[in-house]
Amino acid sequence: MKRTRKVRKARVADAILISDLHLTDKTPVSRMDDYIEAQKRKLEFLKKLSKENNNCLILCAGDVFDYWKASPWLCSFAYKHLPEPFICIPGQHDLPGHSLDEYLKSALGLMDSVGKVCVIKDWENPVVWNNLFIVGVPFGKLDEFKPDKIDFPKGRRKILLLHALVWDKRPAWSKSDCTVNELLERYGKYFDLILTGDNHQRFVFMKNESMLVNPGSVMRITADQADFLPRCFLYYTTDNTVKDVSFPIEKNVVTREHIEEKAQKDERIQAYIERMNKDFEMGLSFKHNLEIFFEENNVPKKVREIIWKAMERTS
Repeated sequence: MKRTRKVRKARVADAILISDLHLTDKTPVSRMDDYIEAQKRKLEFLKKLSKENNNCLILCAGDVFDYWKASPWLCSFAYKHLPEPFICIPGQHDLPGHSLDEYLKSALGLMDSVGKVCVIKDWENPVVWNNLFIVGVPFGKLDEFKPDKIDFPKGRRKILLLHALVWDKRPAWSKSDCTVNELLERYGKYFDLILTGDNHQRFVFMKNESMLVNPGSVMRITADQADFLPRCFLYYTTDNTVKDVSFPIEKNVVTREHIEEKAQKDERIQAYIERMNKDFEMGLSFKHNLEIFFEENNVPKKVREIIWKAMERTS
């Protein structure tokens, strides 16, 4: 008698968590590849991942665009390739002058007005999506946020989208930014999940029954991200857990050459200054040192004459 094996169904996520897309039509100096194509691959990957999970919602914690005043071409690119359904909040890069008052002038405002994305601009107006209750706090609005004023429903997972610089451990130089512990202490009793953006590094923390996820940037933008592996997170409401999923990347496309070239240029300038300091004798007059400089650098005769005349007028 043959035994039948039960086939386990793949677990279906309720949402995909991301932040800091920073869509742009300008290639960062640290990238050597086709950066437009690299962004397109990330967005297509998100579309496919959403489809594999019953067209689940994509939640983004801000900075969809790298610059609020995106070109018409980039707006067209975003309209064509941004995955749906997509709910987000504005980050500072999405806002003219980092001000929510100017939001309607932005590229993100355009995507919102044409119905491509749903943007939460006010924490007092949450969004309900299936079994999710989503509250959004845009950049610069955390001080005004009062979760005790919200009428939270029963039977839905409560999610906070927040765009603010959050640290797993606060650097010594940072005084005003938040730490994971502080946010979980302050808002953990209200929310099952806090999704944060702005810090381009990735970390996940759990405290009591509340979880904080900072996905990090979707793209490797700067040279210090050469070894960074961009990831998104699948979110499951049944047990309030996440699973990280790696984005497809190309190896050896992030360079430090521009940094090394700048360092070499700085060294040359420093060496020149030091040589000048040695060549000029402090005991000589300014005029004598100027003559030495003219000879050393082959300054044209006409330029010398202009300088000498100017000095005569001021002496």
